[in-house]
Amino acid sequence: MKGRLFIRLFFVQALWNYRSLLGAGLLWILLPVLRREYGGDAASLEEALARHRRFFNAHPYLAGFAVGALARMEQDRESAELIHRLREVIRGPLGSLGDRFFWAAWLPTTVLLAGAAGLMGLPGWAVVILFLLTYNAVHLSVRWWSLRTGLEQGRGVARGISALNLPRWTERVAACGVVLVGFVFGIVFTRALVGPALGIPPVRAVVLAVGGGALFMVGILRPRARAGRIPAMILLVFVGLFLLGGWLS
Repeated sequence: MKGRLFIRLFFVQALWNYRSLLGAGLLWILLPVLRREYGGDAASLEEALARHRRFFNAHPYLAGFAVGALARMEQDRESAELIHRLREVIRGPLGSLGDRFFWAAWLPTTVLLAGAAGLMGLPGWAVVILFLLTYNAVHLSVRWWSLRTGLEQGRGVARGISALNLPRWTERVAACGVVLVGFVFGIVFTRALVGPALGIPPVRAVVLAVGGGALFMVGILRPRARAGRIPAMILLVFVGLFLLGGWLS
């Protein structure tokens, strides 16, 4: 059953609509569980279908927490009120945490990673494969882990969501993305100075990545203190990094 639910999770948005958002998709995923639990009682099955066709929204990659927890609660024959309360409480955090981690941090960072690899000379097909492997390694792992956690913990699924600690991982991934922004900017800046045919030596690449990333980090963490000096700092620092990279390489 776990494998069947996992496969169905990929279609949680297939029935998306403005009335229930992910509600219809969530009901379709849970349908095998509900039929197995209430298949012999038409009235109970209809009640179960009614309580799961309501409005629900979450990030699609984290919907496994809700699917697993609700399936476990149906198997444990929890009260309809408790099931409804969990649906109401869990949807907000799953949407917010997922959007911040995947859309605002992980996706841009993996795109930057693939772009940096392309600028360093990786073939186009390899850049695409690198992006798909990197992005989906985390995406698929989170989908599976969230479903398993929800099935194991049921109504206590909040502990599993907390254990994942997505806010901290969001900060770390965002920091890596900032460094990659500096890295990409450094390569583009260097090529603008000396031409696109120049290869980027490893030492120069490291210097550009660390220096450029640190510069962007300062601009992001303390924008008010350095707002007026950021353009000049970018120009001066990257000229220095270019010269230093050339001397070291």
